[in-house]
Amino acid sequence: MFDEQLFIIAVYCLIDEIYHRLFPKGLRHHGFAPQLSDVEALTIAVVGEFLGLERDKAIFEYFFKHYRDWFPCLSDRTLLVRQWANLWVVEQCIWKELVRLSGADQDSIQVIDTFPVPICRLRRYPRRRIFCDDVLLEPEVGYCASKDEYYFGFKGGLRIASNGMIVHACILPANPHDSQFTEILVDGMPAHAACLGDKAFLDEETQQMLREEYDLYLLTPLRNNMRPTPFVLPSFLKGIRQQIETVIGQLTERFRIQSMRVRKGWTLLAKWFRKILAHTICVWLNLQYGRPPLDFAGLVSVK
Repeated sequence: MFDEQLFIIAVYCLIDEIYHRLFPKGLRHHGFAPQLSDVEALTIAVVGEFLGLERDKAIFEYFFKHYRDWFPCLSDRTLLVRQWANLWVVEQCIWKELVRLSGADQDSIQVIDTFPVPICRLRRYPRRRIFCDDVLLEPEVGYCASKDEYYFGFKGGLRIASNGMIVHACILPANPHDSQFTEILVDGMPAHAACLGDKAFLDEETQQMLREEYDLYLLTPLRNNMRPTPFVLPSFLKGIRQQIETVIGQLTERFRIQSMRVRKGWTLLAKWFRKILAHTICVWLNLQYGRPPLDFAGLVSVK
C-alpha cells in the first residue's frame, strides 16, 4: 500500500500528532536539546524495526545512508541510541494512547499468552557480564514448552484484542508457570469480557475467582480426559485465540523481539516498548485504511 518513503511520512505524522497531544510542553526544560527531535528519533526506530533491522547500528547506518537529507541532524549513532533508551516511557505512552483511541482495550474478546525472551545462551549465563545486580529486572532460567528447551532471560506477556492489536505487554520472570501470571495479564480488561488462553492458563479455581470477583470469563481448552467445565473454550473462538500466535510470530520474525542485544534492564524495556509500539502502529495504519490488521507484508512495498 505504502512505498517506503510514504510509510516514513505516515509514521512520522502519527507519532508527531500523539506526541504533542501527550506532551504539549515537551519533555526537556533544561540542558542541551538532542540533535534529533524525539519524534524524528522515534520515527527512525519504528521504521527500522518494521524493516527488520535487528541492531541499533543497522538502523542508524540504513537511515544515514538512505535518508540523511530527511534527517540532516542524524550524525552520531551513540547519541541516537542513548536518546532511544531514554524514550522508553514515551514509547509506552504513545502505544497506550493508540490503544485507547482505537478502543481495542475495551474489546469484549481478548487473548493472553506468553513467550520466551532470552538474553544470552544458557551455557553462558553463569559467567555473564550482563544483568548483574540489575535494579529493574532480574533474569532467570526458564523453560519453553513449545521448543522443549531451557533458556536464560524472561517471559514476554501479551494480551491482544480480537483484531490483533496489542493492548497489554509486560516483561515477566522466566521461571514461574504461566498460570501464576493470569491476574497480571487480564489486568484492565472490561467487565463481562471473555479472555481466551491456552492450556497453560487452565486453572478452574482461578477462573472461578475471576468470574466472581472481576466478572471476567477466562476460557481455555481442556486437557485430555478432563471433565467439562463452565470455562471451556468454544470451538468457534479458537480462530480468534490463534491470532496471538500470529502476533508472537510477527514480533519474533519481523521485529526480532527474541534477539534483543541488551545489557541492562532499562535498555531491555526501551527495545521492548519500541517493538510493541512499532507493531501497534502497523496495526493502526492497516485499520485506518481498511486493510486486514495483521497483514504487514502488504503494508509497505520495499524495493
